[in-house]
Amino acid sequence: MVDREKYKKILLQKKQQILARGGGAGQPRLAPLRDEVTDLSLADNHPADLGSENFERSKDLALQEQQLTHLRRIEEALGRIEAGRYGICLRCGREIPEGRLEVAPEAPLCEVCQGLEEQRMRGSGRPVEEGLLLPPFAQDGLPGDPGPDQEDIWQGVARFNKRPRIYTDGLEDEETGIVEEVDKETDR
Repeated sequence: MVDREKYKKILLQKKQQILARGGGAGQPRLAPLRDEVTDLSLADNHPADLGSENFERSKDLALQEQQLTHLRRIEEALGRIEAGRYGICLRCGREIPEGRLEVAPEAPLCEVCQGLEEQRMRGSGRPVEEGLLLPPFAQDGLPGDPGPDQEDIWQGVARFNKRPRIYTDGLEDEETGIVEEVDKETDR
């Protein structure tokens, strides 16, 4: 059984640290970019002149969002302590191991479910639309797949080109075996 009082103290300490750093609801909002830039006017500057300021602003906003997300997770964990459900995985209902709670006391999922969640968020790394495509367009160069590749398909389409001398540079090479104009001269 998880010592809920121990983790409640740890979570409250983490919450106070975040709030002390200014990561909570009491945090002053970031000043508008116009107020932070020392130039008198933004209109007469080249867009690249503000590149560093835009980068720093983006970084500040991302860090602030990260702190707010962490604070929200701590609040949710404190809510689970009060409800008597702390230390129980929200997905599978099994007890979260003590070692995981030592590292991340705000963890709502066990290690297995967290791994599944991360895998789901990552996906396959391929665009969703590819799932609807049929070979040979879905993926090119699969092991053991002797089907046409993209170059073969392009050459087949280009053979029916109605406009002369557009995208035909490689077609003569494919059909005649001639690689360069110089080869035409020597083959005659």
